[in-house]
Amino acid sequence: MKNRAVKKLMVFGLCLSLMAGCGKKNNVELPNVGILTKEDGEGEAVVTAAHKERDGIVTLTPATGYEAPVITEEKTGKRQKERLDVLQAEKNAAGLTDAAIKRCMKEQEGRYMYDMMDDRLHTLYAELLLIIKAHAEDILVSTTDEDDLQTTFMCVFQDHPELFWIEGYSYSRYSTQSGKVFSFTFSGKYSYTEDECKKLQAGVDDWADKCIWGLPGGADDYEKVKYAYQYIIYNTDYVLGAKDNQNILSVVNGESVCQGYAKALQYLLEKMNVPCTMVVGKVRGGEGHAWDLVNINGAYYYVDPTWGDAGYLSASGLDVSSQGEVNYNYLNVTSDEMAVSHVADNVVAMPHCVATEDNYYVREGRFFSSYDPVALKALFDNAMHSGGRYVAFKCADDDSYWMCIHMILEEEQIFSLLPEGVRSVDYTTSDELRVLSFWF
Repeated sequence: MKNRAVKKLMVFGLCLSLMAGCGKKNNVELPNVGILTKEDGEGEAVVTAAHKERDGIVTLTPATGYEAPVITEEKTGKRQKERLDVLQAEKNAAGLTDAAIKRCMKEQEGRYMYDMMDDRLHTLYAELLLIIKAHAEDILVSTTDEDDLQTTFMCVFQDHPELFWIEGYSYSRYSTQSGKVFSFTFSGKYSYTEDECKKLQAGVDDWADKCIWGLPGGADDYEKVKYAYQYIIYNTDYVLGAKDNQNILSVVNGESVCQGYAKALQYLLEKMNVPCTMVVGKVRGGEGHAWDLVNINGAYYYVDPTWGDAGYLSASGLDVSSQGEVNYNYLNVTSDEMAVSHVADNVVAMPHCVATEDNYYVREGRFFSSYDPVALKALFDNAMHSGGRYVAFKCADDDSYWMCIHMILEEEQIFSLLPEGVRSVDYTTSDELRVLSFWF
């Protein structure tokens, strides 16, 4: 920082892993699990592991949280106007002219956090964004309110997945001899230099281009979300301690945690013109987590790409992760379904999502309002014919769910649904989400 007669220096070392950076399996709710085997020649099923509750929960404890503010106090004399003139000149020199700020504000329209935040903070949002993009430090901003600064920073951070080099901020508070605050300056906390960012961005561009190149022509918004969801999961391993795991670089490098997954999905969908923002909050048990909000055909849905990683299924005790399947339970779900395990903690209000038309199970013909053995058998046969050994489906309500549990598992009708020659099946059930999954 330049040598000035300042200030209160507040260092806001935002460790975003506390807000949204998972550690171990982010408090995964383990499903009911079991194995059914039909013994040769006997014509009846032997239950080797009954349908039962698994109440163990794997949790994480973030390694770090917010850094405690570091405060130093110095006060200017009576030369308030002189200080402001100097600060304003440096702000203009950094490119934050009135025209640039207005242009930036216009460009942000349509971003969820920007649109939902208090309109009076839009100028501050543009200022912070321009400062971060320029890797600038100690630049005058249009607030003297600490809460407004924190709120606006989080809105910028959640709206812009491309800002992989920002990991927090600090600010200086200028006050008169009497203690009256008259200005703040903002400095980003940057993990990479501008030159380093240019080189790293080339890798991000290559990664995104490779992904988008494989997108089927004519894909609608649902298909784009599903494609990006699958692409990230298939090409990313959940690895605690992965480098840059709070930003998109970790996913580009193939190893990440929840915030990296969420930012990568947001980045890709923005490239595909599907509105998306990152959501931060907690999962059951209080651990920090991150997921996404998408807008498909004017309706909002929640998506959690981290919980779509099949590695989570292995926590249930089933050896199924090696099959490489994706968990679709959290692909385009409602607020009520998300609330089973997730609680948003954003600085702006999140929408109450009620649409189901583009839920994965609805769109894929895997949504049942009653026990339908003909349609269910077709799902198993199609999975076998396509080279897969996995079937999952969702029930519309509790009555249909428990009827399927009764008929398929308790009455052992599963063996009339399985393809010919298959005599053993692993399964999981989720009572809260009303989803049954089978590996055969």
